[in-house]
Amino acid sequence: MNLGLYSYFAAACGFGFLTLLLLFSWRSSLQGKLLTIVAITTAIWAGLAASVADDISYQVFEVLRYLVWYLFLLKLLEPADADSREHRKLLHRALPLCTGFAVLVLAGELYAVYVLTPLQEQELVVPILTGHIFLAIIGLAIIEQLFRNTSISHRWAIKYLFIGAGGIFVFDFYLYSDALLFRGIDQSLWEVRGLVNLAAVPMLAIAAARNRDWSLNIFVSRDIVLHTTTLLGGGVYLLLVAAAGYYLRDFGGSWGRLAQALFLSLAVVLLVTVLFSGQFRTRLRVFLGKHFYKNKYDYRYEWLQLTRELSSRVEGEDDYVKATRVLAQIVTARAGLLWLTRDGHHYENVSAWQMERLAASETGEAPLLRFLKSKAYVINLMELDSHADEYEGLDLPAWMTALQRGWLIVPLFGLDSLLGFIILADPLIVRSLNWEDRDLLKMAALQVSSHLAVLMASEALAEARQFEVFNRLSSYMVHDLKNIAAELEMVARNAARHKSNPEFLVDAFDTVTTASTDIKRLLDQLRNKQIDLQKKVVINMDLLVQEVIAMKQDKAPVPVFEGISATCRVVAERARLANVLAHLVDNAQQATAEDGSVAVRLYPENASCIVEVRDSGHGMDAEFIHNRLFKPFDTTKGNAGMGIGMYESREFIHQLQGEIRVQSEPGKGTVVTLQLPACD
Repeated sequence: MNLGLYSYFAAACGFGFLTLLLLFSWRSSLQGKLLTIVAITTAIWAGLAASVADDISYQVFEVLRYLVWYLFLLKLLEPADADSREHRKLLHRALPLCTGFAVLVLAGELYAVYVLTPLQEQELVVPILTGHIFLAIIGLAIIEQLFRNTSISHRWAIKYLFIGAGGIFVFDFYLYSDALLFRGIDQSLWEVRGLVNLAAVPMLAIAAARNRDWSLNIFVSRDIVLHTTTLLGGGVYLLLVAAAGYYLRDFGGSWGRLAQALFLSLAVVLLVTVLFSGQFRTRLRVFLGKHFYKNKYDYRYEWLQLTRELSSRVEGEDDYVKATRVLAQIVTARAGLLWLTRDGHHYENVSAWQMERLAASETGEAPLLRFLKSKAYVINLMELDSHADEYEGLDLPAWMTALQRGWLIVPLFGLDSLLGFIILADPLIVRSLNWEDRDLLKMAALQVSSHLAVLMASEALAEARQFEVFNRLSSYMVHDLKNIAAELEMVARNAARHKSNPEFLVDAFDTVTTASTDIKRLLDQLRNKQIDLQKKVVINMDLLVQEVIAMKQDKAPVPVFEGISATCRVVAERARLANVLAHLVDNAQQATAEDGSVAVRLYPENASCIVEVRDSGHGMDAEFIHNRLFKPFDTTKGNAGMGIGMYESREFIHQLQGEIRVQSEPGKGTVVTLQLPACD
């Protein structure tokens, strides 16, 4: 009785768990609802069998269980008979007939219990047992019709339902046939019946997972199935080992215990070796995916794993090596080579994962590259001879023959061209590839291609930015050199007239010295020397502004200075600030006709020094000031300007924690205002 209690209790738990799976992934399909009812009814029936098997409630659920199975199976049979009118009529009559017969069997049992005496009840044992036999036969007949009318392509998805439900009905037929033969239920058969029903639970779960229209979206995790199968297999193995060890101990004589200990130790070592074998796990995963799942791969898991691996960063691993490794791990390859093109014409081996990098290169017109571009095949190097028609026109390069255990060539396509290809080698298990393997590799290759394209674009962008920085720095240098050249040109132009003037000679030497210092500073910046040639000093703005105006006296309109009554000082690099002021005055002169006016005004305001450069020139509109005035390398002076003067001036003023403002209107002149923090 203990075995019966445990077996039926286990069956109740199994069907209860299946019920929870169905309820937590509920859908509105009728097949799904009926499957849930089957699971609930069977769970209750098994619970009653474990507790009150001799009660009438158990007899009621015994018959009710058959009825819900009939409902579910006949509902599955309806689509199979959609094209047969006569068969459809018979199917519609089958359910009432089956229900009527089940009710008749149940009525006979109730009549025997509540109406007849125990002696009279014995006379109904044969009809009742015969009725149960026919209930099992009806279930088998429906399953046979369902199997016969299911298309061959769909039998794969529903075969575990045939095995699970068919096993229940076959055992019931055997149980009641034996009972009819010997005029009583065999106790051992009745106790094992619970285990038979329990064994049907995983069969129903797999069938439900393969049929989404009535499975209520059940998801059976491949990892859980793998680990559970491994655990159960290890448990069965240990049971067999224990039995063999028991035999050795009892029949091994004086060496029995030693033989048992040695045998058990070796068996455990073998088990651990197998369980930790990557090849064993790979083979088991392939076997389970092939025989127990509709799809060979869990695409949700594969996609998430691929995305996670590509976005992760392993210390010391190159991004191109990572891309090769990620694609190789999908099909359990243990080595790989990545070939890419930079210009669309030459393909080179840019990285190698657990292989030696090759020095060979291929052009875009090579036979291998032409084949990949035209066919977009995943090439299996181990099937070239057996599938010669599939690879017609493929001519492998000479270096390919030197590869150790070369396996697959996976093309990598960009937006409109062949970006490169990956060669996978040294598979953990050698196996042929079907359409599902190839589709998964193509999908993963597209993701890897996008990742590689981003990497290559980032590298090209970084290189372009380096050239941009160099060009911008060169432009700054040219701009400053232009100002230095203008100062030296002014000295040279006035030398003929004032060479005998001592004051001119002093100013000329000062200008040359300043120019030399500025050129040396520019050269050091160009060499990227981390030195500071110009120190920030306290500057008297009154004197600095007058010096700048004096430098610009040779060009019309001549700028005038509007002095201040108070001292205004700032802390800055004197030469750079003088260059900024000179640039602003020069711009004002260029924008103003010779009969116009340019004025520089200096005054303190709160804790700031304000410098205003006013002109009566042609002015600027708001759109030009906002979008172009401070934009680097944008100039209206043609070849005479670099377009960085105002940009460099603004950046320098901002470094001093100051502000530069521009007010202008077309035809009404311009006012450029510098606001610099004053010092005591």
